Amino acid sequence: MAEENRVNQNDVAKRAGVSRSVVSYVLNNGPRKVAKETRQRVLRAIEELGYRPNEHAQRLKQGQDFASNSIGILTGGEGYDIMERPYYNILLSELYQQAYDHNQQISFLAYWNAMKDPIFFNKHIHTQEISSLILILPSYIPDDEDNQALLTETIERIPNIICLEETVRNLPAVTFDRAQAARTVMEHLISLGHRKIAFIGINDGRLTGYKHSLFEHHIPYKEELVDFISTAKSPYTSAYEITMNLLDSGVEFSAICTATDEAAIGTIAALTDRGLTVPDDIALASIDNLEVSGMIRPALTTVDIPTRTLAKHTIQALQTQKEYGMDSPVSMVVPTKLIVRESCGSK
Repeated sequence: MAEENRVNQNDVAKRAGVSRSVVSYVLNNGPRKVAKETRQRVLRAIEELGYRPNEHAQRLKQGQDFASNSIGILTGGEGYDIMERPYYNILLSELYQQAYDHNQQISFLAYWNAMKDPIFFNKHIHTQEISSLILILPSYIPDDEDNQALLTETIERIPNIICLEETVRNLPAVTFDRAQAARTVMEHLISLGHRKIAFIGINDGRLTGYKHSLFEHHIPYKEELVDFISTAKSPYTSAYEITMNLLDSGVEFSAICTATDEAAIGTIAALTDRGLTVPDDIALASIDNLEVSGMIRPALTTVDIPTRTLAKHTIQALQTQKEYGMDSPVSMVVPTKLIVRESCGSK
């Protein structure tokens, strides 16, 4: 659509059957309140017309390269709870640092549910706003028709997209092998003689790796030894409760594989509260290698996930895709390694 023919607030007002001032109140959340039904009409008109605020003049003041130097970040899920987690604190801070180092800027950081707001969607998911988009935890995007349609339109609007940690729709991604990380933990615990190993974690590749290791060593898989961290609670609290339930169930186990260091810390707290000692009574190994994992006692045996490397390669991959216009962008899997400390009992 030519710039002079772009949709404006008068068009939205006409479609919604309201005054232009009402449209302005909705867009700016004030200064006057707008009735819920009227607001919905305005939002519906915005979505139907594809209206986005005209910030072109402001962009000109900032230079022609504003959009080409801007990156958006979207996280799957309903809220910003991942920002409370140390792992994602590091990941996000490094994304910002790498963007700065590459003369880029993060234009916005938002969770997926914000995309349902047509004002947000039409303003930010646009090539006049950003040239590139990072999707973190895209598997958390709901699989219903409306959300998948939004994802489709996002992919159509922003050609330079990369996923971080996992991929959807065959989009390029920078990841680590979750299954291999869990297999590394399991192989280590099994090598120490453990056969009854519980799994406290997430139903993703890490569970697959756990199962594969059991299968390869002819150890039967037992559902009563497996439980998943609740997304409605912090990993610490959820793992603490799961460990308590395992102990109360009477099921026998001599070791635990946790999907994250946060879960491992919650597990150690539960075992300690029950008078058990790690690793003398129960051995433990984890995945992440957060800084705190080497500071707690016993220090955690854990698989190191190179979080900063993930962020570095993500920004570099976006730059490469943008500069060279690759028809088939390449995905990357960063290597992981086991850090042996005290909690497994072998040190």
